[in-house]
Amino acid sequence: MHDLHLPPLPRIPARLTPALFLIALLTACAGPAATTTTAVAPAQQPEQLLAEARQEGSVLWYTTFADDDVNDVIAAFEKKYPGVEVDALRLSADKLPTRLVTEQRGGKFNADVITADSEPVYQLIQVGTLAPYRVPETPALPEQLQSLPDGYRNVVYVNTSAIAYNPQALEAGHLPVPRSIEDLTSPAWRGRFSIDPNAINWYEGLISAMGHDKALALVKALGNNDPRLAESHTQSLTDVQAGEPVAAINAYGYKAASLAKETPERMAFSNTDPLPSAGVLAELAKNAPHPAAAKLFIDWIMSNDGQQEVVDVSNHVSLSESAQNDTSVWNPSNWTPAWSTPVISADTYDHLLEEYQEALHAV
Repeated sequence: MHDLHLPPLPRIPARLTPALFLIALLTACAGPAATTTTAVAPAQQPEQLLAEARQEGSVLWYTTFADDDVNDVIAAFEKKYPGVEVDALRLSADKLPTRLVTEQRGGKFNADVITADSEPVYQLIQVGTLAPYRVPETPALPEQLQSLPDGYRNVVYVNTSAIAYNPQALEAGHLPVPRSIEDLTSPAWRGRFSIDPNAINWYEGLISAMGHDKALALVKALGNNDPRLAESHTQSLTDVQAGEPVAAINAYGYKAASLAKETPERMAFSNTDPLPSAGVLAELAKNAPHPAAAKLFIDWIMSNDGQQEVVDVSNHVSLSESAQNDTSVWNPSNWTPAWSTPVISADTYDHLLEEYQEALHAV
């Protein structure tokens, strides 16, 4: 692992959201936010990059992939391309953007590749910390994701949000199986489910599915039903497995499905229709210190073989037509995706997050 020495963070108001924090951070350190203007270079085939990538020897990957998935993904790449080692720095979704901006502001260009949700990636594009790169194999994007700027469309996987619940606790509490989000607004579920107050992409998905006013009214009804506020997606599923609370309303579908196979008596889940869905991107960092290795890694993880590896290792959803996704998680003919907004201004993001948290009585 690379030894990264970070400059101190500037003084930033504590209540800034992640999106506005990026803008404030860059402005406090280096004037107005910059935008990336680099032209999109033509894609190269792996054999054109491999010799130079081996000379570079390594690639540093900043990622929001789960800890227990990262090593297996790396092992698959290094088996395919021996001589190019991958170091991974696992960061939470709220930490990765500020880490990247802080480093680059201090003149430290450590990261080669980043993977993160489309919303923070777009903010990173806006402040000039990424470089456009178009891979040789690009899965067809749904219309809702085609607003992503050219050169920043590497959707490495899709996150869906499902209602996870504990069958044993459900039976013990004489509760009905929750099939829809509206089910958890009933008095029977009062105080017996959790919700992630930072899941802005889930709220955006509701807005795209039913319109702003109806989505806000639904979230307010949930907030008035005394939900527990989850500290993280992982913790919410751990708590449900333990039976307290009985359900989590916006759990990650891929993880709920994996746990349901391991402990079916303590974990099950329901997909809603429409199904809140969000793209996660794999992009090239600005001034990547190992550019050939970085491009080789992005090319591989976005290729048909790499996409199937992502599915096999993590149970994430791939948009590749050849990928064999878990059909209990992803089947658009059964559950229409309700996409989050991949291109969103910092002001809009901040407004929606504040509105969402206020509706949940989380602020």
